[in-house]
Amino acid sequence: MADTHRLQATPQGLRMVSEVAAELAGREQGETSVLAVTTYFPMDVDSIARVFEGLEELEGVERVQRGAMTIYQIEDRDRFVTKGPAIEEEAFVEEAPGLLRAVGALKQDQDWVRTVRGQHELLHIVAESGKTTVELSYLTSRAKMSRARIQSVLNDFDAAGHIGVEFDEDIGELRYSFPPLEYPKQRWEHNLRQLNEAEAPARSRFSLWVFLAVFATLVLIVIILL
Repeated sequence: MADTHRLQATPQGLRMVSEVAAELAGREQGETSVLAVTTYFPMDVDSIARVFEGLEELEGVERVQRGAMTIYQIEDRDRFVTKGPAIEEEAFVEEAPGLLRAVGALKQDQDWVRTVRGQHELLHIVAESGKTTVELSYLTSRAKMSRARIQSVLNDFDAAGHIGVEFDEDIGELRYSFPPLEYPKQRWEHNLRQLNEAEAPARSRFSLWVFLAVFATLVLIVIILL
């Protein structure tokens, strides 16, 4: 199981998530959401949510319920802004070695990688729809994932309070409500590229070489004995 606390323990990750949250809140009347912030990082939703748990402890950051969805209100947003690249620039992530190391460590878990890809695909589709409420059929007709996989991702979002869900009896279909999202194709593809290119920490690579060396030695011993 992937360690979703890893980003929370990365100072650079904490700072960057805080900055994006503050910037987006400034665009949406002081409010933002975990899903909206996730679209700026090659990370899973749970990892971003862990950082928000820490932000809740700060004065001026408040967790608010909007129906079934959890929204965050952020005051005094200027305190989170840095002099680094703007959040819309690709360099925002590319020049963050601490964040990319966390991604590289997490991506050793292939289930985590699959989760990230699925979550980001759905977020992109919803954002591109220009709507905050979409039907299940809308998502299944556009996503590359299976219907069962889509519903699994949506169920996780719903359980965590990131979205709302209801059954529309008039059309006989599930409808999902999302917070405001903006996730253009260029940023989506950049996130996936960063996910693909992130390297495991040096110690993980060293451990692999040690394992291979030991394995080769054992094979050589067996051959000699035979």
